[in-house]
Amino acid sequence: MAGPDYLASYLLVFFVGLFVARSSTVRFKLIQLARYVAKSSEEGQLSKVAQIIQSRDSSEPEIFDKYQVEKQFGDDTWERQAYNAFGAKLSNKEKIFPCIYASKGFKDNDLRYMFLPTEDASERRNVLSVARALLTYIPSSHECGLNTSLVILTPNSQKKRTVDDYHQIFWTFLKSLRQIDPKPWPPNISEETMTNRWCFCFNGRPSFLAVLTPAFEKRQSRHLPNFAIVYQPRWVFELLLTTNAKRESALNHVRALIDKYDYPLPHSPDISNFGQEGCSEAK
Repeated sequence: MAGPDYLASYLLVFFVGLFVARSSTVRFKLIQLARYVAKSSEEGQLSKVAQIIQSRDSSEPEIFDKYQVEKQFGDDTWERQAYNAFGAKLSNKEKIFPCIYASKGFKDNDLRYMFLPTEDASERRNVLSVARALLTYIPSSHECGLNTSLVILTPNSQKKRTVDDYHQIFWTFLKSLRQIDPKPWPPNISEETMTNRWCFCFNGRPSFLAVLTPAFEKRQSRHLPNFAIVYQPRWVFELLLTTNAKRESALNHVRALIDKYDYPLPHSPDISNFGQEGCSEAK
């Protein structure tokens, strides 16, 4: 599918053709140019996929389900410790995690996990690893379960980072991932970050992203000993929350759980339903 630059080229070819293409030679050259533009668009998308795939190395992170994680990693590994901390947070029956869908996904083995070699997800090798994982995970995500997400876990760094540091890492990571995205964004999703119709997309599929960090000491719903990025396909919400009433009910329930979980901090006013006026998922 052609991007905006190529679409502009198509339109230019079309309008020039209306005014000056009176001879068969000119028309033939215009047709050749249009075909070249279309071929260049397709080759550009294929080259991005090739770039992602060909950069694989022998230490490439894999995607695991919960049983594979528990079998693959011993209790003394950072991977198992990070997974255990994440699982303990979602399965705590006394302190209920606000995202009840994530908790159910953990219990039902709908979640998938990958482990990056360093905490800085914005490093080139980490961005490429996540891109490869998403190219595998996205097409098969429906087979994982109704409450699926891809949980990206990282090892602890010797460097003590602030919330702003993790914010910078996360957005640099997204920007780098966007630069190698092999497909254009869906036309109904805005690319303007602060609008109410923006959400992150990759390989043509919209998603919801959440971040947990060691730096969130007071906001416990966003705290984890290891920096983690949770990628959730947008289709999960579309299947679970099919009406405005269901969306509003779920939103109120999550807000109430956050108020209880993060007490005495109130829930953020930016927690809203997708598309709500005055809000943005970038917040």
